[in-house]
Amino acid sequence: MTRVVLVLCLFLAGCSAPRYGLEACLSDPSPAAAGEETVHSLRYRVRTDAGRPAATEVSRFMERAATLWTPLLGVPGPAALPLEIRLHRHRAELVKVLAGQKLNVKATGLYLPAPAPAVHVACRGDEPGHPYRTLLHEGTHQFIQLGAGYREPGRGPATAPRLALPLWLNEGLASHYEAAFVTPDLLQPGRPDPDRLSELQAALRAGKVPPLGELLTRRYGERFSSLDYAIAWGLVYALMQESPPPWAAGGREWLKAVVDEGRRGWAGAKVAVKPAADYDPWWGLVTSATQTAFERFVDERGLTVPEWETAWRKWMLAHP
Repeated sequence: MTRVVLVLCLFLAGCSAPRYGLEACLSDPSPAAAGEETVHSLRYRVRTDAGRPAATEVSRFMERAATLWTPLLGVPGPAALPLEIRLHRHRAELVKVLAGQKLNVKATGLYLPAPAPAVHVACRGDEPGHPYRTLLHEGTHQFIQLGAGYREPGRGPATAPRLALPLWLNEGLASHYEAAFVTPDLLQPGRPDPDRLSELQAALRAGKVPPLGELLTRRYGERFSSLDYAIAWGLVYALMQESPPPWAAGGREWLKAVVDEGRRGWAGAKVAVKPAADYDPWWGLVTSATQTAFERFVDERGLTVPEWETAWRKWMLAHP
């Protein structure tokens, strides 16, 4: 079965040392200066070697963030709780986790869905808003699996649910909620992400954005570029509008219906194209079912997918 690890990577040139982070983290460079602290809250358990104040700050932030996710993604069941966060005082400890998963060691954090689902993040990083934006991004992945995942019949309660959303939607939602960060005490969902928007608009002007069908069929384990993140964000951003254009009307309700279908295991859905022999059929089902649901959403608005895509491209280009 294909192993899925969800990572947020931000690359900044000329950054030789961490510049952003939790002020509450212990600054003593000695790993022996503090033992592991554990802080529990309603939904979360934060484990860290960075001191109790840092764990408490992260715990409070994650509880605040959870209020963003529950309207769309639901509430993780008792068997999934507490949601695990690992806060690493030294970036070297996060690098060890990344290297152990054969992932890019420049990543700012990651969500490991198995064997024990947990978000891993370092106290300090190179990008603005760290670690809060990273916690929002990876925490979305965590909620998507544990709050909106499919619990297979006959599997014990200790078995984590299966991811039930395709790659583009998983990353699009994570990027959408990541952009909600204003300050640690202020989250505003629905804000545009200036960097994603700028990258997407530049690619649209240059004619470098591929047809949406290529993104909708992208599978877990395949390359997902920075532009792919921007496109996925742009799709979710349009669908999540409070006052959407006519071609995206009802987008939030559609997304909620997709999440609910995934949580039920896509009952009755069929794989349109037979997946490769070395690819888990589940991902073929998830990808195909979501694409079919999207095509139905477009058809109900009296459009073909190319017509819908043209409207979306024009709207994104005109976005201030």
